[in-house]
Amino acid sequence: MMRRIIVSVLARLDLRNHFEYLTANDENKGLAFFDAARQTFADLSRMPGMGSPYPSSKERLRDLRKWHVKGFKRFLIFYRIQKDRIEIVRILYGSQDIQTLLDRET
Repeated sequence: MMRRIIVSVLARLDLRNHFEYLTANDENKGLAFFDAARQTFADLSRMPGMGSPYPSSKERLRDLRKWHVKGFKRFLIFYRIQKDRIEIVRILYGSQDIQTLLDRET
């Protein structure tokens, strides 16, 4: 069953920021990243269990899962599986302080 994809405001900002950063160095790389992120969202819609649980002691983060952007393994998509949808919570770069960002902003 394909689930609807809902992209949070923070995830949209993440996507835009990563796109702008990559495009500043190489326009084609930025476009490839954006397309790969959209393709990964579609993959998650079809196969939401392909990601792994995000380990956290915080109650509100326990249902988060993570998966990388196809072809951009350092970019991680954090998402929640819901009955009829997938909620994209954040899209973070692997060297960012992920725990702090998720604790503070989700």
